[in-house]
Formats: sequence, structure tokens, C-alpha cells
Amino acid sequence: MTAASSRLRAPLLATTLFAAPALAQTAPPPQDPPVAGAPGTAAPSQAADAVSQPTERQVAPDGPEGIADIVVTAERRETSLQETPVAVTAVTSGALEAQGVRNLNELGSLVPNLTATTGPQGSADANFFVRGVGQFDFIATNDPGVGVYVDGVYLGRTVGALIDASNVERVEVLRGPQGTLFGRNTLGGAVSVTSRAPALGELQSFVRGTYGSRERFEVDGSVNLPLGEQAALRVSGFAREQDGWARRAFDGARFGRVERYGGQAALFLQATPELSFDIKADYSNDRSNLAPSVLRAFAPLPFFPADIGADVQGDDFYRIFASNQTESRNRIYGFSATIAYEMGPATLKSISAYRNLDAFSTSDPDGTGYRLYDQVVPTRQDQFSQELQLAGETPNGRFEYVAGLYYFNERVRQTLDLCFAPITPRPAARFNQCNFWSQNNDQTTNSYAAFGQMRLNLTDQFSVTLGGRYTVEDKENVTTQLFDFRPAGFSPAPGVVVPGFVAPIVTRLPGELDFEKFTPKVGAEWKPSDDLLIFASYAEGFRSGGFNGRLVVPAPAIPTYEPDTNEAFELGLKSDLFDRRLRFNVTGFYSTYKGIQQTISDPVVQFRVANAGEARLYGFEAEVTALPVKSLLINGALGYTNSSFRRRDGQNGPVDPSTGIAFGNRLPFAPEWTASGGIEYAFDLGGGKLTPRGDVRYQSRTFFSPFNLPLEQQEGYALFSARVTFTDASDRFSIAVFGDNLTDEEYYTFGQNALGAQGVAYSYLGRPREYGVTASLKF
Repeated sequence: MTAASSRLRAPLLATTLFAAPALAQTAPPPQDPPVAGAPGTAAPSQAADAVSQPTERQVAPDGPEGIADIVVTAERRETSLQETPVAVTAVTSGALEAQGVRNLNELGSLVPNLTATTGPQGSADANFFVRGVGQFDFIATNDPGVGVYVDGVYLGRTVGALIDASNVERVEVLRGPQGTLFGRNTLGGAVSVTSRAPALGELQSFVRGTYGSRERFEVDGSVNLPLGEQAALRVSGFAREQDGWARRAFDGARFGRVERYGGQAALFLQATPELSFDIKADYSNDRSNLAPSVLRAFAPLPFFPADIGADVQGDDFYRIFASNQTESRNRIYGFSATIAYEMGPATLKSISAYRNLDAFSTSDPDGTGYRLYDQVVPTRQDQFSQELQLAGETPNGRFEYVAGLYYFNERVRQTLDLCFAPITPRPAARFNQCNFWSQNNDQTTNSYAAFGQMRLNLTDQFSVTLGGRYTVEDKENVTTQLFDFRPAGFSPAPGVVVPGFVAPIVTRLPGELDFEKFTPKVGAEWKPSDDLLIFASYAEGFRSGGFNGRLVVPAPAIPTYEPDTNEAFELGLKSDLFDRRLRFNVTGFYSTYKGIQQTISDPVVQFRVANAGEARLYGFEAEVTALPVKSLLINGALGYTNSSFRRRDGQNGPVDPSTGIAFGNRLPFAPEWTASGGIEYAFDLGGGKLTPRGDVRYQSRTFFSPFNLPLEQQEGYALFSARVTFTDASDRFSIAVFGDNLTDEEYYTFGQNALGAQGVAYSYLGRPREYGVTASLKF
């Protein structure tokens, strides 16, 4: 297959598996024009999408109308979703638009056993949890547990990883350890984003605008320019603004504001029939302020103001008392170059990438009008990665393989400036002055890996898969601390020692760590018919250890923690039934999660990362799409995860003595149940189509920390949304009216019960109900 033909297959076949948007008319069988990324026929509620957005209702070249398949890269090369023995959900741009998904953190509404949060510090942070495995801490010395990839490039930080959905062609969520093909920090799974590709020989463009609640204004669009017969340039951009939804009691200032813009330029060059170049540059700037925190409860510590109780959250859910105007600024840019060379039955590919992040955020976790624990965090990160892949198969198709080498280099510099209330006099006024503790982490990571996976097709129905990855990683960190224990406003001349006060303490602690790990995969696949696949697998994931980047007392060396691993067994089924009018996929899993890296509250050091022992995880995901009649589409997804910390050998008693976590507790961000469903019907109006759609997403009780304490959990809740879309007969213009969180559900997205360590329990607010209208035009 040439590079051009491989790029053609994906957009022609791509569609959404679940949460699919509105239906299209029967499309003609796809042709084979000499283009890369040729457009498909848009579905009614997808008409707002860019050209090259495929339909959910394409006719297979050799079969009747039905649910089309999706081409995915879950095995680092293009394969059919229904023939890929991996627990993966693929969502197209049309599905994202139909359900109002604006960024990756909202994928939880579409994907079973996936939860996400921006966490406690940044509005543009992306913290994913798959089957209970992930990471919610933003600190630079911690690594994510679910890897995020954009066009094959790994993003090293959760900070600033909140990808906007405006230029997304497809998102794949891979569940379970992906240590063989995706590598480091994918022990929970991987989120792989594919952006829209340039199309050869096509002059295409679109523009879309949205206006909605709280002065929401958004615009995005793109243009595809042919550059001769062998090259094409695609330029896209977006801008989003919206007022906040929470108001401060003292002055009415709003919190939760959205303000971000960005874009991408992508150049595709088919230099020869065998050689292609895919070069991309992107830029984004986020100047939002994060969701506000509220005080839920407090312990009457001596240094707390006498009237702190007045700032506890009351009946007005969105009334807040923050002592600073929380903000989050993230300036991000990156470059990547993918070079592919076709060598008959094999393809050699090089992926080179550089990314730069400049972030700044403030937060007020105590949620009061007094400066008790206010925090300021600037972060700077740059990374370079290089991957070489060789993928192919033997002429008889009996042996398929992918192998490669990988290198990743990252430097991240982050400062934590914390207003530390215990070292100040009791605040006498709101927005008081406050002394601080400051810590800077300057960490460099180098990661090297060799990987390979092969599939041996023993018969036309039965195959086996073997794979492995060997990773070597080193981390160097220099931690600089400043402890200033003087009263607020006390500033003697340099070098002056005042009796009775502790002078500022400055320490500089270097550290170095090395890790290596082999992560295997073994699988077997049986395909008794063209529309049925049964698979079983064993896989491992690995995350290296690291440094404890928070020290609130002087220390002689940087404390460290060990790696964690996830070992998972899976048994799955993928099926298309009744002439592809019903798709049913289900996967069961059992995992042993060892050495779990958890950020825990500690009365001595406030917060630290600890290896919190082991956990047992088991459950399933079931997904269904039904097309009972031409104009009716029904989809649903159900996920179940049972998670619990368990004793290790030699441990007794109800709690782990090293962490204080009770055995039997559930893992954070691991709701036992997640469920989603949607239904839509396309009415033919003669001069166009009217497509109403409704969606619901439910998750059961979710704990925000491994301690499972009251005031740091969210009870089960459901969010309802609806959209009505009109698309004209030419499929060029559409307008949609939508509503999100229609029942105005009040819920929390994150929280911590730090009554023992800090004397406060606080939570972060979820978004309220909102309405809007979206119009788009293709030309």
C-alpha cells in the first residue's frame, strides 16, 4: 500500500463506534481518486464539520448499507477497528461535535471506564484515568499514568495537555497497559489524537461559530490548499471565550472563565510514490482561570481567622470566597515531521518532534477570603522525541510485524510558591499578606526504548501475537528550597539576624535515578467469521519512579519513590450483526496494579508521593451501536471497574502503616460504574434534514483520593444534553441549537479532605447548565 492510498483509507472508513452523531443518506461506494485524505460524505449533524469528515452511514464497497468500520492506529499502524484485538474506543470529529465535546477532558462522556479532571491547579491540564489507573498531580516530578499522543507524538506533561477538539479527525482511547507499542507512562492506557490531514488536489474550507450562555463566543475553521499534484497545505485555527459561572461574594468577580486560541499548519508532500513527508506546526494560548474551589469544612487551627466559618460553602452552590483571582496561562507550540518510505510489503517511518510549554497558574485551594494556602506555580518544559518504525507483512499475509527504536528527552522547570498560613500571625483582614515556602524543581529525563510486536496468522481464523519493549530511563533533578518562617511583612536588611526569628533557610539538593524495565505482551485471536473477533491477551505497563517534589521541612536529600507496574489480562469480543446494523463489542479485564504511585495527604509534610502498595482491578466495558432503520441511530456504553487496595505479604491490620490508606479502599477517580447513551432521528424535510439528538452520561460515586474520606468524593450523578441540527440539502450549511447539563446538576470535579494536614477540606466546582447555537458553512 502506498502512502497516498493508506492516507485515503482512513478518512473514507473512519466513523464513530459509540456516541455517533446524526445519520446520513446512503452514500455511493467510495472511489479511489489519487488523493491523500479525500473527503467523505457528512452526516446531517456532522455538517458543521470540516470537509473530509466521514459519514457514519457509508455503504461498504461489497455490502449493504450499515455501520461503517473505522481505521485506527492502536497497533501503531493502520488496521480496521473491528479486526484490532485491543480494547479501544474510536471517536470521530462528528461525534465530538454532536455531543458538544470541546476538549479532551470531556471524553469521559463518550468512553466507558474513562474519567478525567483538570485537577487542582490548571484549567488546561489533562489528567486521565482508565480503569482506575492514572495521575491527578500536576507537579513536574510526577509522570502521568495514561499517555496522551498527538499524531504519534507523546506529551510529557499533564500540564497544558488539554487538546482542543476543533481540528481533531479522530480520538482513540486504548484501555489497559500499552507498554509494548506506546511505551512509558501508559500503564493505564493511552489517548491517541489524530488531527485532520491535508488533502491532495482539493480546495476546501469551512468556518463554524458558536454563541451561548455567559457570553460564550467561539469560532474555528480551516482551509485546505492544493500545492500542485503532490502537495497540500492545511491551515486551521480556533478561538474561544466565555465568562465564568461562579461569583465571589465580596466583589462579584467571576471564576471559571474560558479564553483560549490556537491553530495548526500541516503540509503533506508525496515526493515520490514511495516517499512522503508530513510536517506540522501548532500553537495554542490559554489564558483561562480554572474552576474555583470552595471550603467544605475546617478544623479550628490556632492560626485560622475567627470568622473562617463564614466562608464555608452554603446553599448557593456557585458562591465563592477566593482570596485571589485564580488564573491559568499556557503558551504551547510544537513541530513534528513524519517521513514514510514504502518498501514493497514494508513501511519505514520516522517521527521527529519538539514541543515547548510555558505555563503559569495560581490557585486558592482553601477557598476562603484569607490567604491561608494560596499557591502560584510557573512551569516551563521542552521535549524532543525521535521514533523509528518498521512495519509490514510477508507476501502471503501470514506474518505481520512492527518494530522500532524510541528516544525521549525532557527538561521541566517548575516552582511551587505556597502561602503557608501556619508561619504567619492570625490574619486580621481578608486578602492578607502572607509569607511563603518556595520550592523549585529542575528535572531532566532521558528515555530510550527498543520495541517490537509480531502477529503470526497460523490459519485464516486463528493467530497469536507476541510483543515486548525494553526501556531504559534516567532522571536528574535539582531541588532548591526556600523556607521563610518570619512574620508577614518582616523584612530586615540583608545579613541582619534578629533574635527570636528563624532566618530564611535555602537548600539545594541534587538527585539522580535510573530505571529499566521489559514490558511484554502475549495474545491470541480467533476470527470464526468476517463479522466476529474473539481475543485474549496479557500485557504489562510501566512507569518509572521519581523524586518527591514537595518538601515543607528541610531535608538532607530529595525523597524518592519506586516505579509502579500494571499487569492485565483481557478477554474480548467484537461483532457486527444483522448486515452491520448492530455492533456489539465487550471486553473483560483483570489487573494487578503494583507499587501504586499516589499523592497522599500527610500531617508532617502536607503532601507527598508514596508507593501505596497493590490493588486488584477487574471489570468490563460493553459498547453497542444500533441502526434499526435508516433514520434512527442508537448508541450506548457501559463500564464497570472494581478496584481495591489490598495487603502485601507480611502486612496486618486495617491500614497500610506507611501511607495510612485503609485496605479495601477504592482507587481515586475509579467510579464503579460509568454509562452513556444517545439517540437521534433524522427527519427528511425535502429541502434539508432536521436531526434531534439526546445524550446522557452517568458515573457512580467517585473518590478523589485513596483515603476515601467524606468531603473528598462525589456521589453518583447524571448529565443530560440535547441538540437539534438543521442541515440544508447541499450539506454545506448547518445550524444547531444545543443545551448541556440540562437538569443543572451540581457536582464536584475534584476535592481533598486535608483537615488533618492543613485544617481544611475543599472541592472544585463542575460546570452548570448552558445553552447555545452553532452555525457552520463549508465552501
